[in-house]
Amino acid sequence: MLPYLRLIALGGNDSFLLESIFRNTIWGHLELPVSRANEELICQVMLDACKTALSSYHTTVEEDKKLKEQNSLDPRLEIAVGIRLGEKKMLQQIADLFEERKTELDGLEYYQERRLRQLGLVGEEGDLIFWESK
Repeated sequence: MLPYLRLIALGGNDSFLLESIFRNTIWGHLELPVSRANEELICQVMLDACKTALSSYHTTVEEDKKLKEQNSLDPRLEIAVGIRLGEKKMLQQIADLFEERKTELDGLEYYQERRLRQLGLVGEEGDLIFWESK
C-alpha cells in the first residue's frame, strides 16, 4: 500500500519519477521513501482518513465494549457491535502506526541520499565526495 500512496503523493521536486525514463522502475523506487515531504504527506493523509472514519461512528470504543459486556444483545446485534468495535480498533492502530512513522522521518534514507550513495558520491557519514582533476 505504501508504494501506491507514495505515487499518489508525488509532487514538486519528486515529480521527476513520473518521467517516462522511470516507467519500468517506478515501483522499485516507490518501495522505499522518496522524500521527507512525500512521507509527511502520506502520514498526514492517513491520519486524517483514520480520524474522519473514526468520527463517523456514532459510538465510542468504550460504549461498544459496554454493549458487548451486557450479554443481553440480540445475537445479530452482538456480532454487528463486535465488527464495529474491530473496525474502530483497526483504524486506531493504523493511525498509531502513522503517528509513530511521523516521528521517524528524520532517520529515514530518501531517494536522493540512496542514489548519491549508489553512485559513490557520498561517504560513509553522508558527506559529499568531490574528485579533483589530475
